[in-house]
Amino acid sequence: MDNIDTPLYESRPSKKSMGNAYCIYSDRIELKCRFPFFSKTFVIKKSDLISIDIYKPPVIRTTFWALKLDMADFNEHVGIRRKIGFYKQLRFTPENPEEFVAKAREFLKLNC
Repeated sequence: MDNIDTPLYESRPSKKSMGNAYCIYSDRIELKCRFPFFSKTFVIKKSDLISIDIYKPPVIRTTFWALKLDMADFNEHVGIRRKIGFYKQLRFTPENPEEFVAKAREFLKLNC
């Protein structure tokens, strides 16, 4: 297995994340989501990432057009803004939002 396929940080599935797992790699963030009838993995490459921050609930307080991947309306959550994709803003709730954002900024060498 290549190092590029090994997560540097993983937020395991929980009730807040509705069973979703969120991983940070050296070149991307992967949001592995389970919906009622299908699964989807959102891949946000480092080059497509505009910003990553922590937000207080509810999501609509800061944006109306964000895609919520879990219980973000009820918990402190992470918000990602990206350059491409139908939804440019994603909101999700890892186990520890502060740690997830800090690790993403550290591992991806982000200034946002």
